[in-house]
Amino acid sequence: MLQSRLSELIRQRKPSLGGWINLCDPAIAVIMAHAGYDWVLIDNEHNPFTETQIQSIIYAIRPTSVTPVIRVRGNDPSHIKWVLDSGAGGIMVPMIENIEDAKKAIYYSKYPPVGNRGYSPLRATDFWTFKKEYEETANRTILLICQIEQFSAVKDIEKIVQLDGIDGIWIGYTDLAFSMGFQGNFKHPEVQKAIEKVIEIANKYQKPWGMPAQTPEDFAKMISKGALLMISGSDSSFITAGASERVRQCRDAIMKIKNT
Repeated sequence: MLQSRLSELIRQRKPSLGGWINLCDPAIAVIMAHAGYDWVLIDNEHNPFTETQIQSIIYAIRPTSVTPVIRVRGNDPSHIKWVLDSGAGGIMVPMIENIEDAKKAIYYSKYPPVGNRGYSPLRATDFWTFKKEYEETANRTILLICQIEQFSAVKDIEKIVQLDGIDGIWIGYTDLAFSMGFQGNFKHPEVQKAIEKVIEIANKYQKPWGMPAQTPEDFAKMISKGALLMISGSDSSFITAGASERVRQCRDAIMKIKNT
């Protein structure tokens, strides 16, 4: 069955909570899936996942209701096609620079007549187990999320959010700051102004949007502004924080013993 918790939440205009996956082990993805997230973002833009690893992660979390979204390496038709054919519940396309890039992403990821995605979802349909359902629902259930992280895309944002094939907008504020000449300083007033413009336009046209939330407080703030796509926490950050805290606790215990 082709089901997507994330797609259903978006359809109902309800906020979703995602987790970031940087590590290649399917077992870690299963742990993330069972943590209670609605969706996970498998980041293949900045991490060296192989095709087999991505497919294994998708299969590993398929028994759960968590939606696997892949951040693809770029706006590349061959990469987008095999990611979707592997069973992804959505893709996030980075570095959208303008309206033309957004149109290309639609063309590569949606079946005709909306786009021109090639047809052979063998693994996405569990080897044709639900072929007919997939054909009928893929275009509306499998999500295309475009990243707005270039100032040129901010200038085109009102045109971009009106495109029918785009299911969501993701604000990449660090790269946006770099593109504006502020070296990743996304808290700069000019960058914040650009971010607020994207949010305002997305809300105006009821296009789901989101951005990373560094803290639960950030998460709540974005939800109050209308965000539906939110990520808070990654597998690598949880391991790093947990390991560091345990080492600190043990070192403290050793020091207490020495001082007695």
